[in-house]
Amino acid sequence: MKHIENNSSQLTLMDSNQLHELVRDIAEVKETLLKMSGKTNFPCLLRTSEVKKILKLSDSSLAGLRQNGSIPFTKVGGTIYFLKKDILELVVQNYSGVYER
Repeated sequence: MKHIENNSSQLTLMDSNQLHELVRDIAEVKETLLKMSGKTNFPCLLRTSEVKKILKLSDSSLAGLRQNGSIPFTKVGGTIYFLKKDILELVVQNYSGVYER
């Protein structure tokens, strides 16, 4: 690598072998990140339609639960998201042990 400096900036030049090594390293990082994408610690997000299906709720019933604070949610770009863990916690907290048909 060759460093060139002037009064206000620094420029680093690479030979072709160094450039190829850098490209290979970036490709390895990208491949690792893609492999990890299924194994992230990011929370699982559900959309309104998925929550309605899981809880067997109508639009208005789910909207009511959102409005009264029973179900935490976030809205990003006009889309409402719920954390899967919050939905599961809601079910567990309200579980009566009685099965109704």
